[in-house]
Amino acid sequence: MVVFKKEIKQMTEEVCHFPTNEDYIGGTSEETYLKMNKKEKIMFGAIILTVVTHNFVKANDAEFSTQLTKFSNSLNGLTGPTALADKYGYSTEQLLSIKNDALAYAYFILKHGAGATYSKGWTSTGDELRGGTGTVSPTWPMGDPLTDPVPPTTSVLPGIEGRFRVNAKFSKDQTQYIVADGITMGIEVVSSPFVPSEGKPNLEGKLGDGGHPLLSYTKSKYQGVNIYKNSNDGKGFIFSHTVNDPTYTDYAALPAVGVSAVWVYRAFYLYKGKEVGTVSKDVSVTVTGLVVTE
Repeated sequence: MVVFKKEIKQMTEEVCHFPTNEDYIGGTSEETYLKMNKKEKIMFGAIILTVVTHNFVKANDAEFSTQLTKFSNSLNGLTGPTALADKYGYSTEQLLSIKNDALAYAYFILKHGAGATYSKGWTSTGDELRGGTGTVSPTWPMGDPLTDPVPPTTSVLPGIEGRFRVNAKFSKDQTQYIVADGITMGIEVVSSPFVPSEGKPNLEGKLGDGGHPLLSYTKSKYQGVNIYKNSNDGKGFIFSHTVNDPTYTDYAALPAVGVSAVWVYRAFYLYKGKEVGTVSKDVSVTVTGLVVTE
């Protein structure tokens, strides 16, 4: 068993749970695994594997909300308890509590994000009213997050995460519990193996410091990205920079004062010094020459 776990660890770079005959990946046992050839083992390793950890609860608030909703939906059906709820014997009170907690936290996430957006809208309107140079009157931001949409009808007590852990443990402690059910309920941590050749940078761009393009992407386990740039000067895409940080500001000289141009960027992931995977989508940023003030 030690040798077996070591092979799995080497393939995935993570300590993984291996399903037993009673588990879910086709009833694959350790004995069956050891009889696989190298190609079969690699294919098996590509299956989503469960990481052995007790901390299955998402740390990010938005992801935690999604996890709560997934847990609730796996147990609360449209017409009553689901098959999983019946299998593990969740009571009516438990199911209602799980549902109300999920609704309450989802509402918090919605309002929290809407509040920030709404506040930013008012700030922009105020800036335009005070010092703007436009020829059209600014409009008032709409969609007051304090009134729309209305909150859930049932209030919940503090401690949603604690209750979530207890309700998850309720099924996990049962001898009939299998990992496949936990994945369906969102109470198992899963990860996909890192395959460098399958990467595609999620490149994003906007105006940053001093009107220069600010690019960002998710670095993950890659070394960084190679950035290619098309300045729309007839030269097409040419190599611009190798970027090892998840953000990059292009401080190339801006156009003449008052003149605008569209700069387009694309990127390849770098892994061990080589470009790998698929090129990102093209990202366009409009830049304008600004008056330099002392």
